[in-house]
Amino acid sequence: MSPQTSSNSRLWKVAGGLVLAHVVLVFGGFALQKSPLLGDTTKHVTAALVDSSMTKVFTGGYIEYLGFLVFLVAGTLLARLLRGTGEISAWLSSTVAATAVSYTAVTLASGFAAGAAALYNGHHGASLETITTVNDVRNFAFFLSVGLLGVFALAVAGAIQATGILPRWLAYAGYVIGVLNIASVAGVAWDAVNEVNLLWFVWFVTLGAVALRGPRTTPAVPREAAVAGV
Repeated sequence: MSPQTSSNSRLWKVAGGLVLAHVVLVFGGFALQKSPLLGDTTKHVTAALVDSSMTKVFTGGYIEYLGFLVFLVAGTLLARLLRGTGEISAWLSSTVAATAVSYTAVTLASGFAAGAAALYNGHHGASLETITTVNDVRNFAFFLSVGLLGVFALAVAGAIQATGILPRWLAYAGYVIGVLNIASVAGVAWDAVNEVNLLWFVWFVTLGAVALRGPRTTPAVPREAAVAGV
């Protein structure tokens, strides 16, 4: 094994570890929080944003925040590892990196900021109508960010197929998940976003597990090479 191949294999393991760490941190942090959903009852909103333990919820939020910082690093590393040698994989790799950055920015700047503001003001005398409105900004930021996750999944899937570095079944699953994520934004009223987002996590965990095993020893014929007739 050449030093370059060995280094690349280690980076794939790092990427897989980061992917799994993101999921563990997000779910671990979420377990400590009470996040009102769109249209929740007054009783639920009050329990989550007024009567809850601010220390406990902020601790959970910080753990989840760390998880999204990990996602940013994981996403940009995956983009680098899926870069390939052709223009198609280069374009898809750039899309992976761009959506990873955009998704993290939307989540932190809109979702986390609004959620933290709603919780803080709920414990400091703000009216229920005010904190509900602020928290709804957080909810809608989440709904819209799921579309970015869909583009991320499609770009990763396309890069996998273009380079042949990872199994193609993972790419095919990514295409399905990506389309479902984008389509689910239109189904907010039927709670489609939350259900599809869970499917995305299943696919992402699978991606992390496959990445831990490293790239194919003998890559499949890259799709971009096949198209070019190489």
